[in-house]
Amino acid sequence: GPHNQDVVSVIVGSLLEDSYANRRSVEGTRICYRQSSIHKDYLFWLYNFFYTRGYCTNLEPRMYTRLLKHRGKEVQHFGYEFNTFTFRSFNWLHEMFYHKGKKVINPMIEEFITPLSLAIWISDDGGWAKPGVRMATNSFSLAENELLVNILKRKFNLDCTIQTLKASGNYSIYIKSSSIPTLREIVLPHKHSFMKYKLGL
Repeated sequence: GPHNQDVVSVIVGSLLEDSYANRRSVEGTRICYRQSSIHKDYLFWLYNFFYTRGYCTNLEPRMYTRLLKHRGKEVQHFGYEFNTFTFRSFNWLHEMFYHKGKKVINPMIEEFITPLSLAIWISDDGGWAKPGVRMATNSFSLAENELLVNILKRKFNLDCTIQTLKASGNYSIYIKSSSIPTLREIVLPHKHSFMKYKLGL
């Protein structure tokens, strides 16, 4: 059936970051969340958001460990993860965000990016880069970054630029200092205190 706007907003904001939609054949699609242990509070906030609305089980996020390479050495990485239930009515979200297994930015996303979506997006992939905020959009093409910048300008009147990352040649979106007061006004009602540092607070 239909989903409330706040649920769709959180999912859209999440899929703009590191969360992913898992299409499970004829069963439908589930949204998968994973965060490092330093963002445990944020992940549990997401879990409670979905649990209280009947979108996941009463089993709290599970802890995981993985070996990741850092400067040529294997380092143990700790985090937490959970999945929503699987819904066929989530399939349209998968279709909007994925093309041949790769996450993409579809122009129709503009309709579904709300202040809550923006707050969720910043909570994961955003970061304070004095005197502005940088969004880690390095997995998207230049054209997709341009699309996102235009959406941020049209919907929220945010002055943004696209920066090229020297190490990888990929891109990030930078919200200029002149737009930080506007950005704070938009997203602070939706962000918890443990994420305020991402807005320079």
